[in-house]
Amino acid sequence: MMISHSRKFVFVKTKKTAGTSIECALAPYLEPGDLTSPLVEHAPGTRRYSKEFVRILRERDASLRARNPHLPYSVVADHFARETKGYYRFCVERNPWDKAISAFFFWISRHGHDSSKTEEENFLAFAESERLGFFSDYDLYMRKDKPQVDRVLRYENLAEEFAQVTDKLGLPEISIGSVRAKGDIRPKASHKLQRFYGADLENGAAKRVQSVFAREIAYFGFTPEPA
Repeated sequence: MMISHSRKFVFVKTKKTAGTSIECALAPYLEPGDLTSPLVEHAPGTRRYSKEFVRILRERDASLRARNPHLPYSVVADHFARETKGYYRFCVERNPWDKAISAFFFWISRHGHDSSKTEEENFLAFAESERLGFFSDYDLYMRKDKPQVDRVLRYENLAEEFAQVTDKLGLPEISIGSVRAKGDIRPKASHKLQRFYGADLENGAAKRVQSVFAREIAYFGFTPEPA
């Protein structure tokens, strides 16, 4: 999460949607008084903003996981409503079938995989486990099926839509194409959905994605992308 008082915006960081890259792109424009979740390892120079954010959160609500980079917008509504009144609020969402594949590669990069199984078999096991649900962010930016942010950018069209946001905020032109904070985790060839779901998208992994991300699919009208 990032709260910029100097530029009057709130960025809610969802998972597997280039959130870290966006924060790194915006970090150079932070000014004293602005706040951001911990970004020390990705954007040197932001430590003072993240330390202050953690300090304030712990003072206002000790039950919060103050260092969690994926805080819901409700934290802003509950604890920063007055300070952020009128601020532009945005986040990013991603096609769930594609997001699940990205989440899979992120997970195995941290936790490993069963080397006795094929990549597709490991993906099916991941999709059918409870771990997949961790990557649903609907409750971060929605309340009672209503957006709590002004705009939900689509990951599939991120460069163009992010440029529209930065233009609205009066920021210089920022390209996130060159900022790939975690872009080396997922193999480039893995964008082919057919490789993991099959031609008809009727296998267990595809159905599991449809179940876990049912609310995102219903609200945004997501459909499986062609392979």
